[in-house]
This record gives sequence, structure tokens and C-alpha cells, in this order.
Amino acid sequence: MKLTKTTVALLALGAVAGSAQAQSSVTLYGIVDTGILINNNIKGLHEYALSQATSSRWGLKGSEDLGGGLSAVFDLENGFTTATGGLSQGGLEFGRKAFVGLSSKQFGTVTLGRQYSVSNDLTANFASGADWAASGLGYGTRANDVDNVDTSNRIQNSIKYVSPNYNGLQAGVLYSLGGVAGQFSQNSIFDASVAYSNGPISLGAGYTFVKDPYYSYFGNQGNSSSPSTTPSASANDNMNNKIFGGYASAGSQQIIVAGGSYAIGPATIGLLYSNTQFQNLGSVNAVGQIAAPKYVGGTATFNSGEVNLKFQVNPSLLLAGAYIYTHNGGADDLGSAKYNQFNLGAIYSLSKRTSLYAIGFYELASGIDSTGKAAVADLSGSSYSADKHQLAGIFGITHRF
Repeated sequence: MKLTKTTVALLALGAVAGSAQAQSSVTLYGIVDTGILINNNIKGLHEYALSQATSSRWGLKGSEDLGGGLSAVFDLENGFTTATGGLSQGGLEFGRKAFVGLSSKQFGTVTLGRQYSVSNDLTANFASGADWAASGLGYGTRANDVDNVDTSNRIQNSIKYVSPNYNGLQAGVLYSLGGVAGQFSQNSIFDASVAYSNGPISLGAGYTFVKDPYYSYFGNQGNSSSPSTTPSASANDNMNNKIFGGYASAGSQQIIVAGGSYAIGPATIGLLYSNTQFQNLGSVNAVGQIAAPKYVGGTATFNSGEVNLKFQVNPSLLLAGAYIYTHNGGADDLGSAKYNQFNLGAIYSLSKRTSLYAIGFYELASGIDSTGKAAVADLSGSSYSADKHQLAGIFGITHRF
């Protein structure tokens, strides 16, 4: 009888402890990924290196139950490179995420800090480059992630609201404060998105408008420099690629993205379209090797389309493929460029947390790029090629915790 009473007491104590833990919790999580990258054309040379197919990271996230369905929430997420142990996202300690806020089961969630756009939250799952084709590394994206579906650019100084999920319908809005004294809109960002999911069908669309994108969107320092002043050294080469780096002087950037997916048994078909405009060229004092030529006025427009297919052969093996087409309409009558890309991948799960992968990428470029020269292929995660072709493959292991 004594033992029974003791057992009951211990069980009761455990229940109370579990209840307290449920009311306030902190979770350590992360991904460790390393693979061998082979690229046949880095400025004319072959490259063999350690890389990643999924961005390695570790983070701390937590919540505290405040009662009445309201919770305090936070998320701090660090990105790093396993090959060297160095920090990613320009060396920021929590470059992937750093935010705190309040979440209500009835009214939604408001967070403040450095965050993903709501457009990414609600449309990225339709893109191969933000899913299985080297998510977060840029290899499998549309023309150097020109539409930011793969979150090449996080949004800092931001206030974000995401609604609850109402029978499959969800929406969100974000505003990033520029932080420039006397200039409310300078370096600011507005972003809104909506998504719907019902059974096998998922749909999503987003709209983003960026002021002074060279600093506010592409620079990790955000408002550290002003387009009306001499840029700081930390702002150099914020848009260091030939696909759209020549448009670094844009006064604003607009992105419209829409996509959807349909699941048929073990197969999922995905579609994605995006329209990206670099507007008011010549308005910002950008620096760097690729920031020239200096356009005067005008708009450069990129239209991208993607179709992809995932097939779950069995619980362990996933096979996938994608085709991406991007057209740069050019600016100031300097011509246009076209980029055709193919992604192929196989992922084999050894367990729920550990998997092996083999992913290949091929890009073919043609026409005149943003610098006014012959377009070259650029798979983003590496560096641009010496000509219009670039072929790369990565083979490795991913562990999640």
C-alpha cells in the first residue's frame, strides 16, 4: 500500500511537471549537411569542393503560455557552413532568423525582428530550389533566386503578421522599417501573401515591394548605408552576380509570385510563376564590380516559370525533377537574356532524421545580361561560368535534430 501511494505521488508530480513544461518550452533544433560538389565551369575551370544541399543551421525556439489562447514566442536561428565551421548570411550570428512576438490561436501571430517574407512562407513549397534541390543554397533556383523564393534575402527590421488557418485559407503581411531619420519610406519593404490548401490541392501567391533594394534587401546591414550618401565598405557587392547585378542602382524592386501543387498518389506536380522588376534604375549609389553600367531610368523585368515533379517511390526513396525558364527583358535597349535550367535529384532516407542525396543542376544562358555583355550561366551557389553552360552535381548526407 505504501508503494502504491508513493507511485501515485510520483505520477502526480510528473503530471504537474509535464503541465508546467507544456506552458513554457524551449526547443533546440537544427540541420547538419555536407556534400561533395563538382562544377564543370567556374570561370572556365573545374571545381571540386565540400558544400551543402540544405543549409546547415541550429536554432532555439520557444513559447510561453500567457493564458486565454495567447502565447509569447521567439526563434533564434544561426546558419553555418560545415566545411569550415564558418558563419553564413554574411557572418551574422543569427542570420537566418531572429524574432520575438505574440501568438493567438484565434487572431494569429505578430512577430518582430529579422524574418522570412510571408511570400516565402506561403509559396516556397511550390519551388524545387526551396524544397529538395539544394534549399537555401541557390543552385536550383530561378536565375540566381531573382524572385527570392529561396530566401536569399531575409527581411530585417520587420513587423510580421500571419493569420490563423481558416479551413485551409491563410494570409500574412509584413512591413520592414527603413530606420532612416527623416525618411520613413527609404529602405522600407512591404510584403503580403495568401495561400489555400484543400486535400491534394495547394495554391499560393505573394507580392513584395522594396525601396532601395541594394541596401534594404540584398545588404545584410540593412540601413547601414543610405543611397543618398557614400556607401560603407560593408555594403560592397551586395548584388554580386551578372544575371541581375547590373541593376544594383534600382530605386525599387517589385516581385509578384504565384504557384500551386497537386498530389496524385505518390506523385506531386508543382508550378510556379514570378515577375520581378528592378525599377527606377540609376536612383541608388551602388558599388561593386558588377554594379556598372549605370542605367538612367527605366525598368528591367524578369519573368520566370517552373514546373517540377516529385515521386515517392517508397517510404525511403524520393525522385524529383524540375525545368525552369527565366527571361530578362533587359533595360535601356541593351538587349535581353534567357536562362534555361534543369534540376534532377534523388533522396534516400536512412531514418526519419538522416538521408543521403544526389542532386544535379544544369543551366544554359543566351542573350545579353544585366552588365550589357554576353549572358553566362550562374548557378548561384557557386560562381558564374566562363560561357553560357554550367553543370554541377552534389552528393552528400543530411542529418536533422
